[in-house]
Amino acid sequence: MARQKRHLGGFVALNNGIISDCYSWVDLHQAEHGVSGGFCGENRGKLERCAAQGRVRGKRKRSGFCGQQSGRCSGGVWLRPEQAVEEQWQDWAQGVPEGALTPERLEGWDLERVWHLESAPGEGPRLRLYDRREVREDYGRVVEIGSRQALLEVARQINSGAAEPDTCYRLTADIDLGGRGWQPMGADGNTPFRGCFDGGGHEIRNLLIHSGRHPFAGLFGHVAGDGVVCNLRLDCQLVGRGSTAAPLCAVNDGEIINCTVRFHAEPSRYTGGLVGQNNGVIQRTSTWGKLRRRAAPPWWLAALLLLLLSLPTPIYFALTAQAAGQEIFAPVILDPNAVPIEAEFTPAPAEEEDSSAAFIMNAEMYVSRENYAGAIGLRCPSWSTRGFVATVRLTPEDQARAGWSGDGSYVPLYQSGLIVPGYGVDVITLGALPDGRRLPAGDYELSVLLEFYDVVTNEKSAVNTVVPLEVTVG
Repeated sequence: MARQKRHLGGFVALNNGIISDCYSWVDLHQAEHGVSGGFCGENRGKLERCAAQGRVRGKRKRSGFCGQQSGRCSGGVWLRPEQAVEEQWQDWAQGVPEGALTPERLEGWDLERVWHLESAPGEGPRLRLYDRREVREDYGRVVEIGSRQALLEVARQINSGAAEPDTCYRLTADIDLGGRGWQPMGADGNTPFRGCFDGGGHEIRNLLIHSGRHPFAGLFGHVAGDGVVCNLRLDCQLVGRGSTAAPLCAVNDGEIINCTVRFHAEPSRYTGGLVGQNNGVIQRTSTWGKLRRRAAPPWWLAALLLLLLSLPTPIYFALTAQAAGQEIFAPVILDPNAVPIEAEFTPAPAEEEDSSAAFIMNAEMYVSRENYAGAIGLRCPSWSTRGFVATVRLTPEDQARAGWSGDGSYVPLYQSGLIVPGYGVDVITLGALPDGRRLPAGDYELSVLLEFYDVVTNEKSAVNTVVPLEVTVG
């Protein structure tokens, strides 16, 4: 049976509408069976004055801007890496070397009100969008949203069909969703989002979406032709694989204006850094993030490590009904933030081993400097015979970058409680350095130490596992 062709785009997977004055800076891993591009997977509509930057990786010939073009594109530009080689790219002529962008190359772009070129020390000019708030006053009803509970109530009303279409929903504060699963607003074509959602320049952060649970996965599932989303900042994590998924909106038939998105996503059939399928209008909007398959250590590798264990030294720990239904007082306690996980995210091996142990974890994590929280996706599969304690540590190599002069040992930034089979922790908060400061903005390769415990014998394993975790603080 032929595999379904995927569409991946740093900004949009499939465009049938109009996108103008938009920007993407995305690390994208090219699909082996499909079309992909740093900005657009496939364009059947119109692209005007759009730019793509970042990395596009894959074995086949790559597209820095648009993977497949049957529509119109005017003024599109791809800021290609300095080390890029022409024969590896199918849209080489559309590219400009990073650091070599000039106003002359952007003829027809509004460099006074919409775009601006900014320079950083040691770097060339960088393209950015001005924050120009979109003002919509022509709605009969305004609903203010200032908390997570209020946002959840609005989503419930929209998806139940009880919401009034002539309504402007306006954020009055930043909202932290805490990494809990999200039901997209306007879940499908039967109950799409109508009206206006005005972010007011505020941010919705720690949005976690399980793409496989929703045909249209995003903060919004389906935005109708009379729907508007504007002035919103979003921090999002998409896990699992589904049909159509994107951080802001899976399918857009309306308008999206002046929004900014940071994300990490796994590829579904149609996946974009902002929108999956666009049939409407998108203007003055940008997205930063990573679109790639989540790299989880294979179950058999952890099982192999534990098969080599010597006789362990017993260390007793607290077990409750969450683990084995017994009440035993001990020094290692269950993680209070662990929640049950579903089987779709923890596939069992073909043959289960009595001594098997496994874990699933994101290979990359974005951390906001506002609260230093990030989606790590720690999971202990239900078929594992061992639980684990995870410690996230700053490596000696990255300590200088963080401005900490230590003794060369690892600096712990987070430690979980015991995570037992069938449970997981999606979002963690990184702590401070020993001197009280937090990690400055930048890219780090942290080290995650996993210490395994046998849930039957209550013994700590003699061999631990250490895995890297790429973290971007921004």
